[in-house]
Amino acid sequence: MKLRALLKRSIFVIISSLIVTACSQGTDCSVRKIKFDQDWKFHLGQMEDATKESYDDSEWRVLNLPHDWSVEPLPGSDGLSVGPFSKESAGGFATGQTVGGEGWYRKSFTIDRKDAHKLHSLYFEGVYAQSEVWVNGQKVNFNAYGYSSFKCDITSYCHPAGEVNTIAVKVTNEGKNSRWYAGSGIYRHVWFIKTDSVHLDEWAVAVRTAKMAGDEATLAIEADVLNEKTEKAGVNMMVTIISPDGEEVGMKEQTVSVDAAGKQTVAFSLPVKQAKLWSVDTPHLYEAKILIRSGHEVLDQISVPFGIRTISFSAKEGFKLNNLPLKLKGGCVHHDNGLLGAASLDRAEARKIELLKANGYNAVRCAHNPPAEAFLRACDEQGMLVIDEAFDHWQKEKNPQDYHRFFDEWNEKDISAMVLRDRNHPSVIMWSIGNEIQERSDDAGIEIAERLRNIVKKLDPSRPVTAAINDYWDNPQLKWKEDAAKAMQHLDVAGYNYMWYEYENDHQKDPLRIIYGSETVAQEAAVNWNLVEKHPYIIGDFVWTALDYLGEAGIGHTLELSKGEKNPQFMGWPWYNAWCGDIDICGEKKPQSYYRDIIWKEREITMAVQPLPAVGKTEDVSYWGWKNESLSWNWKGLEGKPVKVNVYSRAPKVRLYLNNELLGEQEVSKKDYTATFMVNYQSGELKAVATYDSSESSCAILRTTGAPVQIRLIADRKVIKADRDDLAYVTVELIDKEGRVVPDADMKVTLSVVGNGIIRGSGNACPTDMESFRSLSPKTFKGKAMAILQPDGNAGEITLNVSAEGMKGASITIRTVDRMSAKQEGKDIVTPGSIWKDMDGNPINAHGGGILYHEGTYYWYGEFKGDSTYRLDWVKTWECWRAEAGGVACYSSKNLTDWKFEGKVLPTVDDDPTSDLHPSQVIERPKVIYNEKTGKFVMWMHIESPDYEKAHAGVAVCDSPTGTFTYLGSFKPNGADSRDQTIFKDDDGKAYHICSSEWNSTLYISLLTDDYTKPSGTYVRRFIGQSREAPAVFKRNGHYYMLSSGCTGWDPNKAKWAVSDSMMGVWELKDNPCLGRDADKTFYTQSTYVLPIEGMQDQFIAMFDRWNKTDLINSRYVWLPIEFDGDRPLIRWADQWSTQTMEAVY
Repeated sequence: MKLRALLKRSIFVIISSLIVTACSQGTDCSVRKIKFDQDWKFHLGQMEDATKESYDDSEWRVLNLPHDWSVEPLPGSDGLSVGPFSKESAGGFATGQTVGGEGWYRKSFTIDRKDAHKLHSLYFEGVYAQSEVWVNGQKVNFNAYGYSSFKCDITSYCHPAGEVNTIAVKVTNEGKNSRWYAGSGIYRHVWFIKTDSVHLDEWAVAVRTAKMAGDEATLAIEADVLNEKTEKAGVNMMVTIISPDGEEVGMKEQTVSVDAAGKQTVAFSLPVKQAKLWSVDTPHLYEAKILIRSGHEVLDQISVPFGIRTISFSAKEGFKLNNLPLKLKGGCVHHDNGLLGAASLDRAEARKIELLKANGYNAVRCAHNPPAEAFLRACDEQGMLVIDEAFDHWQKEKNPQDYHRFFDEWNEKDISAMVLRDRNHPSVIMWSIGNEIQERSDDAGIEIAERLRNIVKKLDPSRPVTAAINDYWDNPQLKWKEDAAKAMQHLDVAGYNYMWYEYENDHQKDPLRIIYGSETVAQEAAVNWNLVEKHPYIIGDFVWTALDYLGEAGIGHTLELSKGEKNPQFMGWPWYNAWCGDIDICGEKKPQSYYRDIIWKEREITMAVQPLPAVGKTEDVSYWGWKNESLSWNWKGLEGKPVKVNVYSRAPKVRLYLNNELLGEQEVSKKDYTATFMVNYQSGELKAVATYDSSESSCAILRTTGAPVQIRLIADRKVIKADRDDLAYVTVELIDKEGRVVPDADMKVTLSVVGNGIIRGSGNACPTDMESFRSLSPKTFKGKAMAILQPDGNAGEITLNVSAEGMKGASITIRTVDRMSAKQEGKDIVTPGSIWKDMDGNPINAHGGGILYHEGTYYWYGEFKGDSTYRLDWVKTWECWRAEAGGVACYSSKNLTDWKFEGKVLPTVDDDPTSDLHPSQVIERPKVIYNEKTGKFVMWMHIESPDYEKAHAGVAVCDSPTGTFTYLGSFKPNGADSRDQTIFKDDDGKAYHICSSEWNSTLYISLLTDDYTKPSGTYVRRFIGQSREAPAVFKRNGHYYMLSSGCTGWDPNKAKWAVSDSMMGVWELKDNPCLGRDADKTFYTQSTYVLPIEGMQDQFIAMFDRWNKTDLINSRYVWLPIEFDGDRPLIRWADQWSTQTMEAVY
C-alpha cells in the first residue's frame, strides 16, 4: 500500500432505501430520547399486585439495564444447581442448563413540568420472552416476540407533570421455548421518548441514493410528520447532510401542512458531491439531521446515520459492493455475549465485531433473530456485512412453548419491526425470512414465504430476500432434488444449510439461482471455500459458528468411543456451551480458526498437535466439531509416544523440525491444505516450515513451556469511557519464567476489584466448567481466564487484582474517562493522527520516515512532499496519486515531541529530468543508520518512476546527520525489485536491507557490505507469495521482530507481526498486533518504523503513516507505544499518550 485515505467515522446510505430508528445513534438525542436503563427494581418469581402503583417494592433488588437473570447465580445449595446452571432446567442442553421463569421490573419517574404538553413513549429494544408493560396500574402493551423492538405510547396513562409515575414490566420465559440460550428479562436498552404533538416518526425516515453518477450521489430523503393535534398544523422541515469529516455538504427546507390527526410524507432531493462510499474497508458514515419547527420553535429533530453504497447480486457476476466483486467470508452468530449472557451492553456487541474482523470475516449472519441495535451500529462503523434474520420457525413448532404460538397473529408486525428498524444500516445486505423452516416446501409454507417476502419488499425493495434452507431430515417424505426449489421460489438469494454438494447440480438446473452457504461446518471449510472461489454464483460461506455461544450444549464435541458406542448430537450435564465456534466465548482462537486462516489466506502456515486416542478407542468428531488438537507442545506423560502433528498450509511442501532436527518433508494436500506427521513426543521446540522450490518462506513454532510461576493480565483497552455501556475485557494468563502462557495449567485464581467499577463477568471458555459467571474465584482453562470490568459511571480508575496459590500475583488499572473532558496538553503528550507541528509552527513534512538516535539526539528523516497532489490517469493498473518529490527532510529532537526542522538533507535535482532525485520521480521511505567503522551516515530509500515500474533502492551518505547527503545512485538489490523498504542495524554492527520484491509478493532480506552502501550478495526470500510490504524491524531480548502490511493499494488493511531468532532465518508470521478502534485497518495507517526508546528498557514506539491519497502532504503521523504479552507485541489505540510513561492518557 503506497497511500492511505484519511478516514473518519460517520454513517452511511445505501444506493437503495434506508430508514432509521429515531435518533438512537445520532446527536441532540437527549432532547427527545433519553436512556432509561438506570435504577430499576427487580424481583424473580411470580408476584401478585406488582402492577399496582401502591405495591411495596422496597425489598426488591435495584439494578441497571440491560439485564439477563438467566445468567445469574441460582439461590440455594441443593446439589441440583451450580452458578446459573440447574439440572432441572426446562430447556436442558438447548438453553445450556439455565433457568427462565417469571421476572418483574418496576421503575418510578416524574415528568418535568416543562414537558407537560408533550407526548411520552417507552421504547424497548428487546425483552425476552413475552412481556407486559403497565403504567400506573394500567396495562399498556403486550409483546410476544422476545427479539422485536417495540414502542409504547404512555401519554394517556401518565399522571400530571410533577407527580410520580410507576412502570411495571412482567417478563415471562417459561417452558421449552428456544433451541439455544436466549436469556431472560429486559436484556436490551430501554429509552424514554418525549415529543411535541407535531413530531417525526423515527421508523418512517428514509434516506435513499436515487442516483450515482461518478463520485456524485443524489439522495432521496423522505420523512413522515405526524400531527396528533385536533387542528391542522403547518411546519417547516429542514434536512442537513453532514459528511464523514463533520462538514455540512447539503441542506434543504420546505413548508409542510399536516391535517389534524394525520400525517404527511415529505420528500427531498439532495446532491452529495465527491461522495465517500461505505465499504468493508472504508466504512464512511454520513449523517442526516432532520428538524421540524413552527416559526422559531423547534418541535422535533432526529439524527439519521447513513452511508452511500451500492449492492448488486447476480449468478453471472456474484455479489458486488460499490460495483466491485466481493466474496462473503461469513460466520453465523447468536445474540448472547458469552460470560455476560444475553445482556446487550454496547461494548460487548462492538467487541464481537472486532473479533470477527480480526479473524478475517467480512460478513455475519444473525442467527436466528434480529440482533441488538448496538450490534448493527458496530457493523456499520467497522465495516461488517450483515444478513438480518427474522425467524427460526413459522407455524410449526420446534419447541412446545416457542414463538409458533404467536406467529399467525404477530409475524407481520415483527418482520415489519425488523425491516423498519434496521433498513437504515448500510451493513445490512439481505433480509432472511427464516431458518430451517419445517413447512418450507408445503403449500402453507410457500404461501407464508410469499407473504413475508411481499411485506419486506414493500418496506424495503432495495435488498434481496433470502432464507436458510436445509435438507429434509425433518420431512423424510420430501427430497432435496424434487422439493428444495419450492422452498426457494420466493427467494432472491438462496441460503443452503450444509448442502454444498448440491451447489453445482442445482446450478445446472437453475443457472440464475444465486447461492451462498448459509450454514457450513469447519471440517468442510476447504471444500466450501474452494467452491465459493470457483463459481461467481456462489457468493459466500457462513460457518456454524464464528463465535461460540451458550446453549446447544456440546454440539461441537469430540469423544473417544469404544466399538459400538454411539456419538450423541448434543451433550448433557455439565456441558453448557456449544463448543462449535471458530472463536471461544472468551474471544480466543480455536484450532479451526487457525485452519480457516489458511483457507482464507490470512496466514501461510500453522500446525496443531493431536494426541492419539486411548487403546481400543477411536476419536469421533461431531459434525459441528473439530478434531481434538491443540496449538501446544506440552504433552506431559506422552514422552516417547506418538502424537499426530497436523500442518496446515497452502505452500507446495512443508518441513517439520523437532529441536532443530529435520523430521521430514511432505507435500501438502491441495484438497484440504493439510500434511500430517507422526512424531514421538519430546519436549522442546517443534517447527513447521512452508517451502517453495526448497526456499523456506515462513514457519510456525510450538514450544514446551515451564511450570507456571506468575500471573499476567492483558486488557483489551486500558482507557475506557466512564459509562456503564463500556467494558474492559481482561485476560488472566498463567505464565512460566520465560513469560510464555502455560497451556496445560488449570487452577483457581482469586479476583478482587477496587475503584470506579465492578466485575461484571468472569470465567473461562471451557464448555463443561460450570461456575458462576460472577465468581471471584474462576478457574483457568488452557492457562487463561477472563474478567470483564464495568465502570460505575464515574471517571476515575478500576484496579483488578488477581492472585493464585503459589503464584506471583498481578494487578492492572483501567482508567475511566469522561469523553467530554478536554484533551491534555504537555511536552510529553503525543496525539496520534493530529497535525504535528515543528518548533517553527509548520506541519512536519517527513512521511514514510525513520529515526536515528545519535549522541543524545533523535533525527527524524522522511519524505518531503510537494504541496499539490494529482493523479496520473495514464497509469491504468492502480490509482497512482502523486505529489512532487521534495527530497528528504530531517528534524531533530531531544524529547520526541518537540522537533526542529534541520532542512532537506537530500535535496531534489531540479535541473536534470533523468535524475532519480528530480521532482517528477518518487522518493519513499528513507531510513538512516550510522556506520562506526567509516564514520558515515548512510541513507537507503525506495526510488521509483512515476508509474512505479522502476523499483530501485537508492543510497546516499554524509559525514553529519544534518548535512547534505551525497547521492550514490540506485539499483535493484541482488537483481530484484525493491519497493517498500527499511534498513536494520544489529548489535554486532551488521546491517540489513529489507524490501518488498517480486511485485510486492515476497520480502527480500539482504546482508549489506561493511560500509552499508550495497548488498553483500547474501540474501533470503521470505513470506513467499504472501504480499507483505511496509516492513519495520526491531530487536528485543535476542529476537528479531517485524511489522508489515498487506498489499491493498490505498485501502487500509490489518498489520501482522513476525518473529525470528536471526535476521536471515525463517520468520514466524503471526497475527495483527493492533488492539482497539479500527485495529483491523491498523488504525487507517501503515507501518513505517519501530523506534527503541533510548534509556527506557523494553520500550518501543511503532511509527505509522496515515496516508491521504488525494492530499499527500496532509498525510498524518500515528505513533503508538508497544507493550508485550510475553513475546507478542501489542499496539493499542490511544487518543493521547505520554512519552514519559508510555501509557495512554486519553
